[in-house]
Amino acid sequence: MVFRATCKPGCKPVYVIGASISVVCYKSKTLANGENPLLNKISKNGKRKYQSLGISVNQNNCDFAKNKPKPKCPNGEFIQRIILGKITDLQKEILEYSADKKDYTVTNLLGSNRSTIKEKTVGEFYDELLSDCKLLNKIANRLIY
Repeated sequence: MVFRATCKPGCKPVYVIGASISVVCYKSKTLANGENPLLNKISKNGKRKYQSLGISVNQNNCDFAKNKPKPKCPNGEFIQRIILGKITDLQKEILEYSADKKDYTVTNLLGSNRSTIKEKTVGEFYDELLSDCKLLNKIANRLIY
């Protein structure tokens, strides 16, 4: 999947983001139940990472050429729905990075470097402190802030 910024004919794209997402039936690892796990493979700039989908299929029910379950696979539709959901989530994240014109890595996409801290202004921070003090009935602290 490659996103390119559009510009007038004859000019070069200014902002290019490229990433590919595919599903891999990991046949080198067989689980205790005799099935093989399905993994998302995310590649960007020659670097790739794998993310488990949390599901597995029997080797006989997996089409290794297409890296997806065969049509006669039990729960095949359910597995396809899970796969499409995970791919859609990753594509949404790529679009968010693209819309914000931020560069990202494969690690960022998989969420290991996500920050849960929300940026606030000083005024928002103090408003939050004051409302917390009001809820906890801490009048003296509220007067200090």
